[in-house]
Amino acid sequence: SYEAYSRSEYEQIKICTLRGFLDFKFEDCTPVPIDQVEPWTEIVRRFCTGAMSYGSISMESHSTLAVAMNRLGGKSNTG
Repeated sequence: SYEAYSRSEYEQIKICTLRGFLDFKFEDCTPVPIDQVEPWTEIVRRFCTGAMSYGSISMESHSTLAVAMNRLGGKSNTG
């Protein structure tokens, strides 16, 4: 089943990533007050697509990346 496949893949990924070696104890954590958290609108301004020449990606990919970055306020470095 897909659930068994997904679980198997997740277990394999866990041993290949730093996060996979960490145990998070969320129930023991104190939440950060929302007024101390940077708003998502500020975070996404730092998003940037990687540099790609127009010849290396399709017109559809270029357009999708450009639209996404324009909507988020990020920077597109393609084309």
